[in-house]
Amino acid sequence: MEKYQPGTPLVLHTGISLQQLVCNLIDRSRPVALHNRTHVVNQVGRELVLGFDNENVVSVIRDLLSAIIENSCDGEIYIWAEKYSDVIMLLIEERNNNKGFALSFSIGSIEPYAARIGGHISIEGIRQRKTLISFSFPARFAA
Repeated sequence: MEKYQPGTPLVLHTGISLQQLVCNLIDRSRPVALHNRTHVVNQVGRELVLGFDNENVVSVIRDLLSAIIENSCDGEIYIWAEKYSDVIMLLIEERNNNKGFALSFSIGSIEPYAARIGGHISIEGIRQRKTLISFSFPARFAA
């Protein structure tokens, strides 16, 4: 798939690798990340591919990454994914979490959308410097 171009919708009707999707979303958030002095590292493997009819998953991932990057400051964000038999987990670790409560509030507003597609968002270490956010969703969204 081509690299995201500004003005191009992220609603996808064909398959896309999760790695490429995350790359596109990071590129969209680059101005905010630069302003917040945050470095974002995409460690998602190429083997995970989202299939057709993935607009809802894309929306949740987009909103989740946006919330994390917007609430970061002088930090490092690492993103990777794991696939199990029936679940895909997108894991995002923010190192140097300074705005834990704001981040928690922002992510909390996304949780109902994740639940609608059978997904779940969790946060570990919200009061610690290293915070792990995970978004798990049904593997049926994989190609």
